[in-house]
Amino acid sequence: MADKITDAASAYLIRDDAVIYQLSPNSALNIGRHDTNDIVFDDHKVSREHAVLKYSDGKFTLIDLASTHGTFVNGEGIARQVISPGAKIQIVSYELFLTDRIPNHLRDAKVIMPKAARMLDRRIKFFGGLNEISLLTLVQFLSQEKQTGLLVLETGAEPCPYIYLQQGEITHVTQTQGLAELMTRQHHDPSLFFYFHHETLFPERTVHQSTARFLMELCHEHDQQSLQEVDAAAAARLERTMAPTVKLPRLPREE
Repeated sequence: MADKITDAASAYLIRDDAVIYQLSPNSALNIGRHDTNDIVFDDHKVSREHAVLKYSDGKFTLIDLASTHGTFVNGEGIARQVISPGAKIQIVSYELFLTDRIPNHLRDAKVIMPKAARMLDRRIKFFGGLNEISLLTLVQFLSQEKQTGLLVLETGAEPCPYIYLQQGEITHVTQTQGLAELMTRQHHDPSLFFYFHHETLFPERTVHQSTARFLMELCHEHDQQSLQEVDAAAAARLERTMAPTVKLPRLPREE
């Protein structure tokens, strides 16, 4: 299990044993080829938005954003993984080292802070938490704005859905289990994180309904299931209260 460090402490990604990127609590470092990322690798094998390292609740979660050539931790390919200080991240031929302190030989090196703000550019991407808006509202916005891209959801190290949209229409969803509950949840945990980014490689279409109908049926099925669970719980309580009391026969008194 990955170590958890105090939320008050900053962490660092060291690139080529020379460049230092600071990662503050409740923030993220974006890695990719596009110059809007915090860490930019000018290499055609690196995807435009390749990976993101999130620091939340004292833990570090590395997420591969459906990159072409993959993201590796200590030599093993990952999709989403909680990592600890000391982990080595490999992206194509580049290496990044996660540490909770700056090594002595790099004390005089410049520390690069994450970008404080990013423009909401429809051609590129945007990301954030879902503690202020519902997931349903976000997906409806992407649909109405005719967005094309990949919506990645993440809660710690748990696998969450990837939602592919083309011109505002949902075409494919991975990890559909639990999606209905996420869609209908009114208040999300602060750790729920979304990332919407440019995508050109789409899997074969598996959702053939309109986005509006897909969302409506998903929410309806969840509501029906919730009602059935409530009815079952109520019936179980009623059965317990109506159960007849069994009287044990009295044993004869000994003389």
